[in-house]
Amino acid sequence: MAYIGFFPVDNGFTTARFRQQTQTKKTEAASGRIIRATNSTTRYRGTLQFPPMTLAEFKPVMAFVARCQGMLNEFDVIIPTISYTTGVAGQTITVTADASAGDTSVNIQSNSTSGTILKAGDVIRFYNHTKVYMVTEDVVADGSGNATINFQPNLVTAVATSDSSGEGVTSDSVPFRMIITNDLQEFAYRTDGLVEYELDVEEVI
Repeated sequence: MAYIGFFPVDNGFTTARFRQQTQTKKTEAASGRIIRATNSTTRYRGTLQFPPMTLAEFKPVMAFVARCQGMLNEFDVIIPTISYTTGVAGQTITVTADASAGDTSVNIQSNSTSGTILKAGDVIRFYNHTKVYMVTEDVVADGSGNATINFQPNLVTAVATSDSSGEGVTSDSVPFRMIITNDLQEFAYRTDGLVEYELDVEEVI
């Protein structure tokens, strides 16, 4: 398997059905008490639907799908609405204190000091790994741009202030590292010369 780049989205998507999946183990005692636990991370899935395309527009998409070889190879894709912040666009964020795998918060500094820099429901990705996390509370920076981001799921990999600039955080146009969910792909060639296509994707870590 290999990483093969960004999925071509020049034609955009008309629909993005977005899902998040957490595996929870449930045990019910004779008393009726239910014990719940999880030892896995939340993963994101989705169905991305393109608008009807001409054959010339569709061929780069079809070629990239061929490169994916079904579920084998992974790629990044920016998902409409979900990947974009409702906080401050274009800001630079760095981690200011080391955070360990399993943590659900990280201290950061932003070059924006405009108060609420990220909104609950925004997504972020750390530069040293590909997992995407969801912000669970509004992030309010102080006058120097310092703040704490609370997120879910737990960090799958530690992040560190490895140099004077700290570890970077992507908070806008956030790419999801995905694979195509199905090995069988269907392309709908219409009699008017247009092609319809949608693909199911799931996050890989």
